[in-house]
Amino acid sequence: MGFTPSSQTPRSFYNLINVGPAFIGFNQTVRDLRNLALPVGNLTFPLQPPNQNRPTAIENGLDENLISPINYSWNLTYERTLPRGLIVSISYLGRLARNLLQSRDAAAVANFVDAQSGTDWNTAATQLEILRQQGTPVSQIQQIPYFANLFPADLITRLNPQCPSGYNQTQAVYSLVFRGAGGCGTGADWTGVQSRLSLLSSRFPGQHIFYQPQFGSYAAWSSIGKSDYQGLTFTIRQRLGTRLTMDFNYTFSRSSDDGSGLQATNVFNRAGFVINPFRQEDMYAASDFDTRHIVNANAVFKLPVGRGEPIFANLGKFANLFLGGWQLTGIFRYNSGLPISAPTDNGRATNFNIKSYTTRTADIQTCPTRGGALFGCNTSEAYRSFRNAYPGETGERNVFRLPGYWVVDLGLSKTFKLPRENHQFQFRWEVFNLANTQKMGSINAVDYTVGQDPQNAAQTPTNFSKFTAIQGFPRSMQFVLRYSF
Repeated sequence: MGFTPSSQTPRSFYNLINVGPAFIGFNQTVRDLRNLALPVGNLTFPLQPPNQNRPTAIENGLDENLISPINYSWNLTYERTLPRGLIVSISYLGRLARNLLQSRDAAAVANFVDAQSGTDWNTAATQLEILRQQGTPVSQIQQIPYFANLFPADLITRLNPQCPSGYNQTQAVYSLVFRGAGGCGTGADWTGVQSRLSLLSSRFPGQHIFYQPQFGSYAAWSSIGKSDYQGLTFTIRQRLGTRLTMDFNYTFSRSSDDGSGLQATNVFNRAGFVINPFRQEDMYAASDFDTRHIVNANAVFKLPVGRGEPIFANLGKFANLFLGGWQLTGIFRYNSGLPISAPTDNGRATNFNIKSYTTRTADIQTCPTRGGALFGCNTSEAYRSFRNAYPGETGERNVFRLPGYWVVDLGLSKTFKLPRENHQFQFRWEVFNLANTQKMGSINAVDYTVGQDPQNAAQTPTNFSKFTAIQGFPRSMQFVLRYSF
């Protein structure tokens, strides 16, 4: 059939390859299990990973302060019965949830504050990042007190002995990210720079000032998430009609949160991971599943054709057998597009493991119905209207919308009553997606990212923001014959 088996062992899990031995008790010996690498020496509890000069370990776990989530729901409904069997109702629904399970980096890179100047890392590094994006040469970089106060005068020699020795501390840091003349690095991202600087502070010798000594990143499930929902619904029902029964529903709502990931997903999943746990509020935006407008309607209509009906009322029995008694059914659905964030940055300005989103520098608009891309009508302009994230930034989450989607399903049916009691024969013709609506709705993550300094890009990546799949399914039909007795 073309299928091949595969397996993946998540971090901190043990794969027995084959079926393992049965559980025989809480004091069962585990050291005899197959393929188990026994540690050297005795274990101590808690087991502590060793400190590192350049912490790069990426691990995950649970916050020891987990608590139960809470939510509050409220609603108000007004309903009225109108003539001809119509029922109209209007409802308001609200929900507030707190202490939701969400992942964050418990070993996040610190936004270290220089007590002498009162400046933090994000502020000082952002000044350099702005200059880098402007293409400022290393020689024109002025000394910033933050770097002068925290690092030794010979910092450039400690970072790279082959670089010019005349660089001051600020120029030394800047040279690691600047790719032009005078740059001493390969364009490292800012968390990489912090990794190289973390142990080099002259005021705190031998101590990490940015990194937790054991981990580059430690994602932990924590009780920190919050979400808010408010919705207004409008409904019209016709249940008692002799020829037409129908429902019409419209929902206008807004769902917001600071992460829309599921607990069943990877703890580092971008949808639910707080990029900067020191500024969690930067993540608060429309939920990934926020559907602002939803319309659906369904109806069953008895066609006025056949004996005793307005059309062909005097039709004969034989002709009525084929022309009368037909029933038309239909379902209409519409929803506005789901949110999508700004493109992903090319480097890690804030978190060691997860990249930030970019930020707009102009009021660009999406035009997803043209060109096969989210920015199909202005791809190059859109690409150059984003900038790389500044240190500490999360970027713009869920600020755009994918295309909305609508679909109509239609059915035509007739039931033939047979001479024998309770025997009948039914014919149905059903068409799904009658108009063959094919709205685009999926973009590969690798095609929705920007390189360094997109504002200066001479050429836009070929597949930038291009769609790779449609919403829903193409038009299909089915014919049904049913005999019941």
